[in-house]
Amino acid sequence: MSLTQKEREYVQAALDSGAKRLKTGPLSKSEAVSMGRDIVESRKETERQRKIAETIANKPDNYYILTDDAELPAFTDRLRKEILLQREQWAGRFELLGVDSMTAGDFEGTGIDSYIDLSIGFSIWLPLLDEGYYLPYGHVDMRGVEGFEFLADDFAFIEGQPQLTRSKVLAAITPYLAKPNLGKTLHMGSARYDLHVAKNDGYTIRGCVWDTLDAMQTLNEHEQSYGLKPLTDRYKKNMGVEGDVFTFEDLFGNRSPAPFGTLIVGIYAIKDVYFGWRLFEWQFELIKRTDNLMTCYSRVDSKLPETDVFMERCGFLIDLDMAAQLEREYSEELEKARRQVFETYGIDDAFIRKMDRTISVNKIDKWVEAQRMKRATLQKRIEAKTQKITELEAANKTHTKGYEKEVAMLEKYRKELAELPAAKRDNAPQFVDSFELTNGNHIAYLIYDHLEIEDKTKVIDKNKSRSTAVDVMEIYFEDEPTLEPLATVSMYTKLLSTYLRPMLGIGTNSSLEIDGRLHSNFKAGGTSTGRYSSSQYSGRPIDILKEVIA
Repeated sequence: MSLTQKEREYVQAALDSGAKRLKTGPLSKSEAVSMGRDIVESRKETERQRKIAETIANKPDNYYILTDDAELPAFTDRLRKEILLQREQWAGRFELLGVDSMTAGDFEGTGIDSYIDLSIGFSIWLPLLDEGYYLPYGHVDMRGVEGFEFLADDFAFIEGQPQLTRSKVLAAITPYLAKPNLGKTLHMGSARYDLHVAKNDGYTIRGCVWDTLDAMQTLNEHEQSYGLKPLTDRYKKNMGVEGDVFTFEDLFGNRSPAPFGTLIVGIYAIKDVYFGWRLFEWQFELIKRTDNLMTCYSRVDSKLPETDVFMERCGFLIDLDMAAQLEREYSEELEKARRQVFETYGIDDAFIRKMDRTISVNKIDKWVEAQRMKRATLQKRIEAKTQKITELEAANKTHTKGYEKEVAMLEKYRKELAELPAAKRDNAPQFVDSFELTNGNHIAYLIYDHLEIEDKTKVIDKNKSRSTAVDVMEIYFEDEPTLEPLATVSMYTKLLSTYLRPMLGIGTNSSLEIDGRLHSNFKAGGTSTGRYSSSQYSGRPIDILKEVIA
């Protein structure tokens, strides 16, 4: 069987387990993969249950999961005491960041869509008091719902179990989260998830002056992963963290924590903010003494999380009439540019034939070999029939039906051989009958074979050659005047396919959101050169509105 690495894992699991088949007959690839997938997923779920039980059994005494609204005043008193202690013991420590205290916080949410999902709980770490709190208020009972069969009663949230009231929690934490002089560190990165979720919940977080993901990119732009758990696992000695580090998927899989009990989610969430705090402290001290990085971070990077979320949520108002006009103009210009490519480079039937003989060489060689084998087979059949006819003639059996049949077959094979083209490359059929501007092989032939332009692929990737990737083409378009017609096609194609047509919903769903604006996702250090990147918001499709309207 031809298997991917993941399929190989599934098949091996099926073989190792000795699982009984539900079918008879030969074992097919799909059956083996399906059997193994069920076994692997079952093992993963069993392992998750084990890790959940282990996490609950090892709950630290200074982890507090609040489930009664009456506990909120005591919590806010502890938060207030933490701030006062920091002002006394850490006076001026965070002055460069423009705040006089710092805590690590995090929201658990209903999903990962920054514009739609709501929080289900809030966690915070108070470093001087050495206490962590989780305030749950949005957990739901999903037992019996399709897709949630995995939930065991021991770890699921069950209707009627105590949790806090959303409005009372938000009323308690909003005054703290909204004050710009009270610093917060979160592990958000490009999505700035927590700041978005706060907006969805109805308030604005201020004083978010440290994003541990972005800070890690500042310290090391070559990390394999910038997730909080992988970073903690790698740098836990530097951070002073001990023990196993379980990821979100280790405990909950690829799903929302909302259906899980407040205890297990709370322990996980508090551990999250504890790791976040220890990562922040290590980063903060390291950046302070590394090449004047703190000056840059405090003046620029610390302002970016709130700025990015503001810009992302504002979005861009698009003049659709102007966009439609440009789409028409550029479509006409693109057609002109395409015609210019064919005229400039002389792309005609002779050009296409020559291109086909070059880029289809493997197919042609296979055809020649197949043709050679066909001719050899026919030749052997002719020789065999000739021998058989000679034998029948020697036995004076030319009047028999057998003789007539052999003669007829001999003529048939001779005719087939005569009509069969010789096994020569020039006789091979033409596999390519048109030149396509979207075909990388066709463009490569034009550049490297027809125009004989020097291959500069290794400037971008030393392990490749004859590339037509965007970054390689940009070099050619700048350095090779002969490629101007092709560059013009590329320019109009990008303007139309990347910007105008998606905005107008031509050939695809519109890239504009339900508010009629274009929303982007800004990412600090999102490019290989360290510059900002901007990508289209890719949350839930706007078709979700149909469900609401219905």
